[in-house]
Amino acid sequence: MGKSYSYTDIISEYTKALQRIDELTQAPEDLFLLKPDSNTWSANEIFNHLRRFNNLYIRSIDQIEKGSNDKTVKNAEFKPSLPARVIIKIMEPPYKLKIPTLAPMYPKASAETGMQSTTMELRETNTMVIELLHELKSNSADLDKIKGRHPVFKFLPMSLTDLFLMMSSHQRRHLWQAEQTLHRLSGKHY
Repeated sequence: MGKSYSYTDIISEYTKALQRIDELTQAPEDLFLLKPDSNTWSANEIFNHLRRFNNLYIRSIDQIEKGSNDKTVKNAEFKPSLPARVIIKIMEPPYKLKIPTLAPMYPKASAETGMQSTTMELRETNTMVIELLHELKSNSADLDKIKGRHPVFKFLPMSLTDLFLMMSSHQRRHLWQAEQTLHRLSGKHY
């Protein structure tokens, strides 16, 4: 059947992400920029990857929302589709399945952007999503009925519910990965 989400639930996902970003950035900058090995991303590179993906999702959601025909709802409870639920489940940390990153979504090297810049940009994407969700809520937009395509997997038709929740699960996956990276380097949890 699947869990239902309210606007408040979905907004909470992004508020929690902002809190987790703040917690992880309590790590010293030199640790945040350090790669555990040549095949692993630094926490900064993970944040950079997330920022890039979040921007991709935001552009897609914005285009879908602007092209919608004012589909409104009285009872704002939303359910992700079966394909979205499966993808979300696969993404959830601690994950067992490694998913290869698409080449255009590789992060820039840690040395290119410092911790403060990368963190600020990632925080901005989450703030933009929260603001967009508040706007959609004030317009009583039906997140289940407003549909478009996934920004990467164009063959997948998705509702805004699907996209917001998949974006959030992608973030949880990589914030957990950043935590594991920092723990591996320092023995501390942030």
